[in-house]
Amino acid sequence: MIICTMLNTKKSLCIFTHFSELPHIPYYVMVYVNELSKYFEEVVVAANQRNITNNPNSFSANVTILFFENEGYDLGMFYKVFQRINSADYHTIGCINDSNILFNKLQPIFEWGKKSQSDFWGLIDSNEKPWFSTHPENYHIQSHFIVFNESAIKYLPAFFEKVDIQHIINEKDNKKLRRLVIDQWEIGLSQFLLSKGLKSNSFINSVSFLAEHKSKGNNITHSHYKELIKDGYPLIKKKIVLGKSWRSAFGMAEHWEKLLVNYACREWNISHLIDEIKK
Repeated sequence: MIICTMLNTKKSLCIFTHFSELPHIPYYVMVYVNELSKYFEEVVVAANQRNITNNPNSFSANVTILFFENEGYDLGMFYKVFQRINSADYHTIGCINDSNILFNKLQPIFEWGKKSQSDFWGLIDSNEKPWFSTHPENYHIQSHFIVFNESAIKYLPAFFEKVDIQHIINEKDNKKLRRLVIDQWEIGLSQFLLSKGLKSNSFINSVSFLAEHKSKGNNITHSHYKELIKDGYPLIKKKIVLGKSWRSAFGMAEHWEKLLVNYACREWNISHLIDEIKK
């Protein structure tokens, strides 16, 4: 008896959005993207238009870099790449941005993701409701790291039809734009997919995390970054590492520097990464 089976020829894609005013690709972006390239067959770096002086060949072979006008923050960048592909060709699409610095391997995250039995998942969730939210429910996967499986990918075109993308892309007031992206993209996307009966999951559940640490807070990637790192979270917000304190004024190491030295992947050049950030 001959059994005929159809091979699944669909691929996995990561769209990594990157913005910088520097004339080169920062080392931390190289590290992050090359680590992601191990878990996606294709990686597209969507970067703001500028002249690059360093060698993009430092990226892995399956990484492509595309340049776009900076419009609509990471939503605009992701949308522009999404419009260039046939989403039906992919069983997995990752949406990840450069608002964090990766300092450890992603293998535990993706091993968990494969077992999570969810339609879309991310590194961390949130129930925070900003004052400008237009949603009755505000649970969402934080959009800096979110992965859509096939069942969620098929709804992305409908989501982009639902939101007024052109209005968001055309918005020039940064405060209004930020609110629009948080409301319509970060919160709105999760709520839209959940309304279709899809299941979400997150590597770090913010409610459970706060209960375990007997604490309160909203965006714990800011308020509890030390505890997150000690619990195995592999990222730290750029806003944290770029902030200055009295310690830096006296030439002392910041708390985040000590954490990275203690918890970062030993195989990576973390000292170079820290030096670049401090400059």
